[in-house]
Amino acid sequence: MYDVITIGSATRDVFVKSTAFEIHSKDHSTSSVEGCFPLGSKIEIDELVLETGGGATNAATTFSRLGHRVATVAAIGDDAPGTAIMNVLSAEGVDPSHLQVLKGGRTGYSVILLAGSGERTVLVFRGAAEKLNASAIPWRSLAAKWLYISSIGGDLKLMGKILDHAARRKIKVAWNPGSKEIRQGLRALTPLIKKVDLFNLNKEEAAQLVSTDPQNFTHIVKSLRSLPRRALIVTDGLAGAYAAEGEKAWHCNVIDVPRINVTGAGDAFGSGVVAGLLKKDDIRYALAVGTWNATGVVQQMGAKRGIIRSYPSAAAIKKVVIRPWK
Repeated sequence: MYDVITIGSATRDVFVKSTAFEIHSKDHSTSSVEGCFPLGSKIEIDELVLETGGGATNAATTFSRLGHRVATVAAIGDDAPGTAIMNVLSAEGVDPSHLQVLKGGRTGYSVILLAGSGERTVLVFRGAAEKLNASAIPWRSLAAKWLYISSIGGDLKLMGKILDHAARRKIKVAWNPGSKEIRQGLRALTPLIKKVDLFNLNKEEAAQLVSTDPQNFTHIVKSLRSLPRRALIVTDGLAGAYAAEGEKAWHCNVIDVPRINVTGAGDAFGSGVVAGLLKKDDIRYALAVGTWNATGVVQQMGAKRGIIRSYPSAAAIKKVVIRPWK
């Protein structure tokens, strides 16, 4: 039996960093800033990095590096990027045997344009990543302590099958939904969230899900906190993360480090939290593990390079400031 099985996307990631990506204010931008370059010109690249990504493979790497037995369920193409993903998973000690290789398919691909601040714009070709076939999943062999679910291309029917399987096998479930799931709205997702132990998303995603402004944070948490079976986790970038578990809630600060790249930080945090719960059944300890994992990732190029290779020491855990929240 596995400790964790991750289910979701697997992609080839290309990180492009250039000083030519100017940063300037724009009121109509969702983040109030834009990175722009002139069409028809040649742009000098300062750094180019090829990595693998996708929520399922990023999370699997966390669990494997921390000593857990892990398998990944995702769809890839029968192409060079797909082969690269399989090779990386094998090298990381993740069982790749449950990957679905689509004949003639093209592996999902992301081009990440990085600004000096570490913030990024991602150009996404989903390809095979959103073509996971429920009928091809080897359900009988999916035995684990936890299932970690990331983006499944908006396929709520597949999510329902996953949750039914987990219930039959008494497997705990963590869910970090993708944009296509969130866009279907709270009414559609509520029956699914109620079958999930840990529901994890960022503040903007949570606001979209409950149809409110991200600044209405208290309303967001109030609307969602009672839905998952154990805990709601909402991340908020440099403002840290919030966890609501029953009547209790906590705020967790980030670790102040230079940020090179934030791609994969959410995957690192969410999988780190579940890894923390595997190690010690304490949500505050789990938040600290997730924080250190995300801290490692933002200091490196790529979503996997900075993933921690051992659980943080007791002294490191104490350095993460976690306080009760209203």
